[in-house]
Amino acid sequence: MDFYKELQQRLDAHPAGAPPSPLFDRILRMLFTPEEAEIACSLTFLLQPLNKIAQKMGMDEAPLKEILERMADKGVIMARPTKEGLARYSLLATIPGLFEIPFMRPDRTPNKEKLSKLWHDYHTESFGDAFSGSPTPQVRVVPVQSTIPSTTEILYYEQVSELIKTANFIALTDCACRNALGLCDKPKEVCLLFDQVGEFLVERGFGRRIDQEEALKVLNLAEEAGLVHCTDNAKGGRRTVICNCCGCCCTILRGITVCHNPHAVAHSAYVIEFSPDECIGCFSCLDSRCQVSAIQEDGDIIAVDVERCIGCGLCASVCTTGALSMKLRAELPAIPEEPRDLLMTALNEKGKTEAFMKINQE
Repeated sequence: MDFYKELQQRLDAHPAGAPPSPLFDRILRMLFTPEEAEIACSLTFLLQPLNKIAQKMGMDEAPLKEILERMADKGVIMARPTKEGLARYSLLATIPGLFEIPFMRPDRTPNKEKLSKLWHDYHTESFGDAFSGSPTPQVRVVPVQSTIPSTTEILYYEQVSELIKTANFIALTDCACRNALGLCDKPKEVCLLFDQVGEFLVERGFGRRIDQEEALKVLNLAEEAGLVHCTDNAKGGRRTVICNCCGCCCTILRGITVCHNPHAVAHSAYVIEFSPDECIGCFSCLDSRCQVSAIQEDGDIIAVDVERCIGCGLCASVCTTGALSMKLRAELPAIPEEPRDLLMTALNEKGKTEAFMKINQE
């Protein structure tokens, strides 16, 4: 039996996707040994106790746990104990998961350059479209908070600082995308992971724990560097991540800049408003601020493509004359209420509900 093919099919049942490709087969063979691939084919996307996995595999628990722990240390599966300390394991999605975690600590990733090129080629070939291949994006832009007009009712899920306050545990990691591609010199240690995922990453040495104060400093650093805040596309529930993305390296924004996919990321509730008479042509907003090329130089001033604007607010945050400001969109983007609603919506839109449920019922 080809366990790599079976593992690809299992991963493809997740909304993140994993379309069949010789490129992805090579990625899986670099990440998983044949023995690990076979074991991964017995895992689901829900955490399951060691004894249940051992029963499915027909293995003794001790040697199986040793292999599963090794896989978790590599960042290719999730491992979280119960409150009583009993071991549990699950599959990771391709994004966020299999792609990002090994690149958070590239010094622990053999053949980093080869693996990076495979992911890059796979993303361009089919994976980028598979990830963004439904009307409801899985990731949403959150604007620079200081640019939100005080005259509007500010929704808590549009305030990046409020998203951080909901987390019980915050981990800070390197940006896997910039570690992998290295196409710019923007800061790397700027990705925030929360709660269960954050705990896993800190325990396995892929990140470090920080408090809310340091997390807010990271957000300020990201804004100064012209990085876009992106998070789970849901109103309520716990955040999984706040990525701080560039348009050249980051998988999410490359869905726009490289794959030209309109569903790559959900726009924020705000959009840029340009007042040409106020523009003095300083071009501060062009200094690597707009990651999706919605602002261009136009003679002595700038030109703004409102249709392309994702509502990050990075340009308005450096405009000293008020020529650029943020306003509420005429039609606010639809946002799922909870992470589970986002999951079910994406599954239904991609026709994967039955396959996903079948795996998690094993």
